[in-house]
Amino acid sequence: MKWQEIYEQRKMTAEEAIKLIHSGDRVVIAHATGVPLAITDVLVEHKEDYENVEIVQMVSMGNAKFCEPGTEGHFRLNSLFVGAQSKPAVKEGRGDFTPCCFSEIPALFDEMMPVDVSIIQVSPPDKHGYVSCGISVDYTLPSAQKAKRVIAQVNSNMPRTWGDTCLHVSQIDSFVEIEHPILEL
Repeated sequence: MKWQEIYEQRKMTAEEAIKLIHSGDRVVIAHATGVPLAITDVLVEHKEDYENVEIVQMVSMGNAKFCEPGTEGHFRLNSLFVGAQSKPAVKEGRGDFTPCCFSEIPALFDEMMPVDVSIIQVSPPDKHGYVSCGISVDYTLPSAQKAKRVIAQVNSNMPRTWGDTCLHVSQIDSFVEIEHPILEL
């Protein structure tokens, strides 16, 4: 099957894509300015469909609605860095903090924290069917490579970056095409 056919078959809305997430799953969300806000916002809108979903993230530059009051029992943040978005949840007992060295996060996904779902933001595919994780490669790429299911927000504003930054469309279960500006620091 050609990569274009795979991509078209797996293209869906955010509402359809979040159905790949199940109660009790561990969900890793892309890091910092690479947060796929359109998908995470829809996930929180449908919080009543979920129980005990562990959300793993280092730093969110977005709104991090999944760790706000009122999401208890549906989502529980497991923050790998306590920043502005995660600090209230951890302090108030609605979230956890797992301290680790940044460079060791990919190993966590192998050994201690297997990933059920990775939610990432990527560039559109190139002519060979590869998407780039762009500005959020760090632990985002390893989480996607190790996840049982991958949901990708495809954003034409996500820049392609060089090096080991890409996934083939065949490695992704769901493509949600949403164009919006990339978050900035």
